[in-house]
Amino acid sequence: MRAPASAPPGILLVAEDDASGRALAGQLGAEFEAALRICARPDRTAQEVESHRPGVVVFALASIEAAELHALALQARGDRPFLLLLCDASGARHAAGLCQQGLVDDYVLHFPTPADPARLATSLRLAKRVVAAGAAVPASAADPPAPKRPVVLVVEDDEVLHHLVAAMVDSETVELVFECDGASALERVRALLPDLVLMDVLLPDADGIDLTQRLKNTPELAAIPVVMFTGEARMETFMRSMEAGAADFLVKPFTREALVAKLSKYLTIAA
Repeated sequence: MRAPASAPPGILLVAEDDASGRALAGQLGAEFEAALRICARPDRTAQEVESHRPGVVVFALASIEAAELHALALQARGDRPFLLLLCDASGARHAAGLCQQGLVDDYVLHFPTPADPARLATSLRLAKRVVAAGAAVPASAADPPAPKRPVVLVVEDDEVLHHLVAAMVDSETVELVFECDGASALERVRALLPDLVLMDVLLPDADGIDLTQRLKNTPELAAIPVVMFTGEARMETFMRSMEAGAADFLVKPFTREALVAKLSKYLTIAA
């Protein structure tokens, strides 16, 4: 369960100490300032959650094991918040496993420096959206909600392509989330429930077509359209992808116009 309808989707940042908590808050900027509360005493996480009823809890701790223990303590609650875990590259598999177990809801590669500077802010926006949807608070006719930005998960190990895609859709109202680890891609899809997945065919640790088939064989994820990234414009690749359930293809190298056309085909975005 998420925060109840009576509780605003505030954000509790659990940090090792006040200095690291304030540093992270400063990175987030003014967008989250009003909703953010820092807990510089990790041992008081449960008390802070009980007292302030945040919609989202961010674990910014040096040890994933410590964050896992706090998450286990919160799991015992009948009404726990959305849990977001910050980790380094060596802890990504562990974090993905915690997502798979349902112990946390999402994770972000953030230490020692952010893999993607915008990733944490994007995850917080998505977390607040999940909390708000779960709260089911009636919308005010006088204050209609802002239109939601479609979420696109890009599963691609080439970070150069990450920057290229981000530059190409910079003017579009789309939330981009990047996942380098193919083995963790399905857990990221489960955590984010994106509106579209751009899936690389050839990943160093996984087969993108096999991942697509597994996604399509998961009932709660099957409706998410998957567009395959491929540098191999071969009929065999196209046929395997279609049999796996892919909706479309984007052949590398591609132009901005081609990328935006594919996004517009499946999403409502600004021109």
